[in-house]
Amino acid sequence: MNIEVLGCSGGIGHGLKTTTFLLDETLLVDAGTGIELLTMEQMLKVQDVVITHAHIDHIIGLPLMLATIYDQHTHPINVYALPAVIDALQQHIFNWTIWPDYTCLPENKPIIHLHRVETGSELTLQNKQIRVLPAEHPTPTAGYLIMDDSSSFAFTGDSGCNDALWPLLNKYNPDLLIIDVSFTDEVDELARLSGHLTPSHLTHQLAQFQHKDTRIMITHLKPGFEDTIMQQCRKLLPEWQIDRLHHRDLIQL
Repeated sequence: MNIEVLGCSGGIGHGLKTTTFLLDETLLVDAGTGIELLTMEQMLKVQDVVITHAHIDHIIGLPLMLATIYDQHTHPINVYALPAVIDALQQHIFNWTIWPDYTCLPENKPIIHLHRVETGSELTLQNKQIRVLPAEHPTPTAGYLIMDDSSSFAFTGDSGCNDALWPLLNKYNPDLLIIDVSFTDEVDELARLSGHLTPSHLTHQLAQFQHKDTRIMITHLKPGFEDTIMQQCRKLLPEWQIDRLHHRDLIQL
């Protein structure tokens, strides 16, 4: 499995893109500003998109991509998300006010199909098994465990402390865990209120994880605090293999 990191920042700025991962050229996990790094040819290859939640930094690239490839697409793009996320896309994005309703355009062959999934459900896309994981965030949110015949990785989505997640990860033992640590320990209250982790929260969460050989990669770091967050993580968790995601990383599992 190849994972291309198109975006992994908790904000925008020069060289920063928000959450977007491209798997094996045809599957997107979230659709943030990182989509703008794709060429037209790459966008036309995308077949499926799984969305963690409806916050703008995770979906803004989707309507823009659809408009870009509209005249050239040869197959519909299938989007999978929690019911509340699908409802938000329909009511607030594809509503003819914010953006055209691509769920019915063109009339004879809509460019996008929206599919509701539930936490705990499983689906098969492109020879990959995808399990919908629980997440803790102020808006309905999911994580995803994605597995093929030889490898697996879990993405928590935006999530604060999430005790329901770890029994599942202990069971499936992913090769890679991509986890949101957005804030430094100095803003603990802000992290809790906004549904994100700090390094100390991560320490508490990983105490529930049995597989210390799993590679841990940190995502969604707030701009300007990336180095401090990683320094605090490594100080608190010296026994874990912890790195941060960078834009344009190519991870091979």
